[in-house]
Amino acid sequence: MEPFYDSSDYEVRRQNDYERLEIRDPACSKCSETHPAALTGKNPDILCIEHQCMEQERSPVQKHHPSGHHNDPAFTVSIPANDHATLTDLQRDWPINTLRNPHGSPLRKAAAAVRGFLDVLRLIIDRIFGWVPDYLESLDNKLTIRIGPEWWNTLGYEGESTSC
Repeated sequence: MEPFYDSSDYEVRRQNDYERLEIRDPACSKCSETHPAALTGKNPDILCIEHQCMEQERSPVQKHHPSGHHNDPAFTVSIPANDHATLTDLQRDWPINTLRNPHGSPLRKAAAAVRGFLDVLRLIIDRIFGWVPDYLESLDNKLTIRIGPEWWNTLGYEGESTSC
């Protein structure tokens, strides 16, 4: 999941993650987790944080500060550890004065609340629907190879037209 914000730090963090994991397309060896910030170990022995927690008999659920700890230290939500790592990584792309809010600005606190909410929405959208475009495109490629470039006509598919 790429950041909403313009961040040169994002690319540096990803490169550091790839070096730490010793692979450019990492994935947990026990599940489908691929976000580098949520992965531990070295290739080929990579585990997501949740599986690492379970192996160590710790809870795979962690407390997240959606607005950042400095903006609202009391408010947390319990979320899966992989999602927590991903959301925390996304917070690193926020403007530092919003994340740290050194003077306690109520406007920075409000900005952090909105940024945190947007990050959660992005994570939900990515986790629930992120796989769908690749799946549909792959299926279209396979149907094109097996049936032809206008497979929907051959199959009698009468789906809605996408033209106006």
